[in-house]
Amino acid sequence: MAQVNPLTRELLVKLVYYGPGLCGKTTSLQCVHRVSPPESRGQIVSLATPVDRTLYFDFLPLRLPPVRDHHVRLQLFTVPGQVYFNATRKLVLTGVDGIVFVADSQVERQDANLECMENLASNLEDQGRSLAEVPLIMQYNKRDLPNVLPIVELERSLNALGVQSFSTCATRGEGVLDALDGLVQVVLRDLEARNVLGAPTAPSTEPRFERAEEALDEQIGRASEEIWRDRAERPTEAIAAPSIQPRVSMDPIPVAPPGTGGAGPSWVALFSEDAPLIRALEEDIAAGRLSDAVIRCEELATAILTHAAHQAGISAQFVESALVAPLVGLEGERWFAFRRLVRRARSGGPIDLRDALRAYAMLIETRLRRDRLLG
Repeated sequence: MAQVNPLTRELLVKLVYYGPGLCGKTTSLQCVHRVSPPESRGQIVSLATPVDRTLYFDFLPLRLPPVRDHHVRLQLFTVPGQVYFNATRKLVLTGVDGIVFVADSQVERQDANLECMENLASNLEDQGRSLAEVPLIMQYNKRDLPNVLPIVELERSLNALGVQSFSTCATRGEGVLDALDGLVQVVLRDLEARNVLGAPTAPSTEPRFERAEEALDEQIGRASEEIWRDRAERPTEAIAAPSIQPRVSMDPIPVAPPGTGGAGPSWVALFSEDAPLIRALEEDIAAGRLSDAVIRCEELATAILTHAAHQAGISAQFVESALVAPLVGLEGERWFAFRRLVRRARSGGPIDLRDALRAYAMLIETRLRRDRLLG
């Protein structure tokens, strides 16, 4: 279980990559290590015997939102792939807080995936735990190979619990960080639910991105207030103030396309160098191209984080992760919720006006916090 260090005020969380032999566990762990900031990661340690090997390293994600004022340090382990090293697998699972089950997507490896999933459930039961109670995500690896099972088939046969799943190519690093992000968020919610650090002294705050009616009002209202305050502090600038009020109601608001003389809200002035892209984004919202607007928000927000990561000397490969979005002060879970919204937009899922405005609010806050970080 998670360990608390009262001296350093750190919460040590143990995560395990579990799966059949040669499925990509080690490659996934090495990918995470490679893109982690050097100053916050430990060395990869190999615990080797004459017949098997376990790898692990620990790292402190850059400004991952603290849990009850405790910084979260992740400790990542792999297990031996071969089933005859089961004693080592059991040992590594001891006290695990979350599991990434790495499945090999190749058709000929499906039996090995099923055997390993059964082995995982059995080993947890031997420790008095059930698979259903341990935070778990599925990582369907090797999706770049030609002879792979459809995701729907992998889901049907391996994901009986209906946990979150990710398609990955560990050799190229595709999707590996998203999968880790997914597990981290599930684990942190589980730790809070179990009061690992004791009962909260005040009601816990839900992620602002997922609150009910007042959520969008608060986010856009806060962003617009900061824009107005920023304009007031620089009154001599020849920049038109946005035609908005400090607070925005939750009723659908028409956003007037540029040049129409409309009075809809606009934040173009905040994005001086990207003004044409922001105008196009607002036109997408006004014209009802809501999925396009969400996708454009993600592209712009990622570009902002890429710039911030570059300034901080962090690998660009790490930018899309919820573990680096907090670099500019964004809450990791809100960023992760934003990424889920983007995936829905890219896959053709339903997107309404509120979704598009939430995505825009996320973009605005990303820009404001990046500017504050870089001075």
